[in-house]
Amino acid sequence: MKKESLKFSGEILDSLIVIILLTLIFAYNDRKDVTTLGSWLINLFRTFIIVAISIKALILGYKLAAKYYRVSLNFNLWKIQESEKKISLKAFHIPLPTYLGQITALIITLITSGLQYLTAISSFSLDTKRIDRKYKYIRDHEASRITIAGLLSSFIALIFFMLLESETGVLVNTWIIIGNLIPFSTLPGNYIAMHSRTTYIFTASIAGIFLILIGFLSVKVALILALIAALILTLVYFRHIEYGKKIFSDRF
Repeated sequence: MKKESLKFSGEILDSLIVIILLTLIFAYNDRKDVTTLGSWLINLFRTFIIVAISIKALILGYKLAAKYYRVSLNFNLWKIQESEKKISLKAFHIPLPTYLGQITALIITLITSGLQYLTAISSFSLDTKRIDRKYKYIRDHEASRITIAGLLSSFIALIFFMLLESETGVLVNTWIIIGNLIPFSTLPGNYIAMHSRTTYIFTASIAGIFLILIGFLSVKVALILALIAALILTLVYFRHIEYGKKIFSDRF
């Protein structure tokens, strides 16, 4: 019981840190010709509310999918693993900092005066053991689907803010989706890529194309066109790269 309480407290703390960091990243530059302390603080508070709603939507998507698969999920700050630090040290003789994503995100914000963003600062961990399912351990495709569920929640949040005509809300969720699609380390996007490169190509394609089209088309039309384009790109990838490699390996 005490262990579960500590996990829950850690999750709340990590969620709050993620919200605060993203708030600072997106509110750093309010894009006004003349900025006063008062107007900047108002923008900061407004951005905090938008980011909090967006992150809670993301976590809700993760949690609902995890509950479906009857596995415990903890939302947390993305950290470089010890094994990754050792690999980096051997290959490049440079030790990677534990909070590489958070440090990089803040540096990019400062260097670009808040005009460019990096939102790959959070992830989730899964309790791999289950006692009431056919398979005792969480499988790769299930972790992949949990990630996709979180992305879908962010898409819903994006559309919600679009209906409210909130540019900041659309911007925040767009970059949250992009950040969660990066296939590196223990970032959520890597759960998809590790399960299936083809699934990753499809997910990343439909997300990227939809985010581009939704700026000047209706949600329905943008989704249909993104789906068609993503299917074509995925088929091309599978036929000429994934399946092509298999044919080549079979011959030799």
